[in-house]
Amino acid sequence: MKKLLLFAALLLVILSTNAQISINERIRFKDTVKVNKYKPDADGFSILKLKMNPGESTVLNPEELRKLKTQTIIGVDLVYSDFPKGADLSGLNRDRIIELYKFLPMAFNNSIVEWRLIKQLDVKSESDMQHYFHGFVIYYRKMPTFQQENKNIMDLVKGKAKPGDSTLLKVFERNKTWKEMLVVCDVTGSMSPYTGQLLLWIAANNKLKTFKQVVFFNDDDTRSTNQVETQDIKGIWATNTTNLDNLLDVAFEAMEKGGHEENDLEAICYAIKKYPENKQNVVLIADNWENPCDMQLLEFLKKEKIPVRVVVCGVSERMNLNLLEIAYQTGGSIHTMEQDLTDIAKVGEGKTFSIGNLNFKMSGGKFVQLASTNGGK
Repeated sequence: MKKLLLFAALLLVILSTNAQISINERIRFKDTVKVNKYKPDADGFSILKLKMNPGESTVLNPEELRKLKTQTIIGVDLVYSDFPKGADLSGLNRDRIIELYKFLPMAFNNSIVEWRLIKQLDVKSESDMQHYFHGFVIYYRKMPTFQQENKNIMDLVKGKAKPGDSTLLKVFERNKTWKEMLVVCDVTGSMSPYTGQLLLWIAANNKLKTFKQVVFFNDDDTRSTNQVETQDIKGIWATNTTNLDNLLDVAFEAMEKGGHEENDLEAICYAIKKYPENKQNVVLIADNWENPCDMQLLEFLKKEKIPVRVVVCGVSERMNLNLLEIAYQTGGSIHTMEQDLTDIAKVGEGKTFSIGNLNFKMSGGKFVQLASTNGGK
């Protein structure tokens, strides 16, 4: 029994240490934001508050986390108070972060999540602390229902609505030299406005023959393969027709039956195996707010010399660095609503570059986004 207890204690120490290492590696807090009293700034996103008592690291309402099961987390604020004035609360905040990691590890695995430390300055006394929020505020995109997505797409293709974010239409308009492309399109979550634009462009510009085949994806359970040794068609739907009705049928089936994982690279591997004659013409339509769950397949695409043109949907004040990496490693290109970056493969160590109003740098062989002048989320 003593040996068993000793082993359990040792395991707990190892797990705690690993959690701290993982957290330190994955979180890059910006400078502490100082406010008199914290008020969430939803900015069009939904929020969830995880409450903690002042001076403690236990989440008081963990049942609220069920609401985030199928949502996309885009930001996390850790809110605390400068009381006693000038006290070092880094240990407390570290414990709070470890506590959050136990409940919400997926937030730590997503490079697009922005982390902010918020210090409240106006607390005057210990009793005053009860009037201030302490804990975490989670910002997330609320996923629409399949019925809502269906309606969004049909309204677009029938001309009943105009896209609020016209990324795809603008990218396709700028790149009319693209011919008979093999498009690989994410249809998870909130991608219906972009799926609608893809279908609208195909229907309205069939004579241009921009696209030849379409592969939709939106599920994987993180078991992605390169399709060479083991075929895995879960979460992947393909068609070589540009007939609008047929495309709608395939897209809606993918949206309704799929899940919430972004198997971008597996879908590309599937596409080039199914349509090998077109493997040099891959266009990936990707969600900026979601991380591909299968980045381990990037090396395979690189060895196969598959240039991936990455169209990034939903870019605002941040860009998903994994999508930059896909374009860079494969010798492809990056396309946003504002700009085409066709020479990303030439970016060298220490070099800076811009995409729209966002600035980036290659540092240590990795892309980093430089601080924004507008303060971000």
